[in-house]
Amino acid sequence: MPLTHITSASEFERAVAAPTLTVVDFYADWCGPCKMVAPRYEALANKTKGVAFLKVDVDRLQEVSGKYGVRAMPTFMFFRAGQKLNEVVGADINKVERLVAELAGAGSAGGFPATGGRVLGTGTKASAAPQGTNPQPEAAAGGGGGLDFVFLALGLLMLYLWYTNKFADWMAGKK
Repeated sequence: MPLTHITSASEFERAVAAPTLTVVDFYADWCGPCKMVAPRYEALANKTKGVAFLKVDVDRLQEVSGKYGVRAMPTFMFFRAGQKLNEVVGADINKVERLVAELAGAGSAGGFPATGGRVLGTGTKASAAPQGTNPQPEAAAGGGGGLDFVFLALGLLMLYLWYTNKFADWMAGKK
């Protein structure tokens, strides 16, 4: 379904009250990460059937963003029948795509079910992941959180040193 740009609080409330899954992108025009994920969000909206995709400009609809506690952009929220199901804070579009597939069900997301099939010719149930594969690719890619924290800490340290004009001294080994 194409994206719907929400222009009023009443339009928003009607849209999230729908019985189907509704995904909302709370964004701001000045937000760099919002601009970065926008093409993938739009592509997801265009290829996913049976799911409504909304965009809410937090600067224009402060009433809505305030009511739902939006504190960072982008924030993606998932609704069904007026109930908030889940939320992704930040530009993690991969997680948004996974949640859309999970919450909408494999059929409406255009994929195949991850479990429950049978192995041809054996009559036995298929496992969720073939042997020798990693069922959680995000864990192999550093999604476990440990390394992410280390890189975040290093980045913040470098930003602080640069801001205080001590970065060159630190890189040269001076105190």
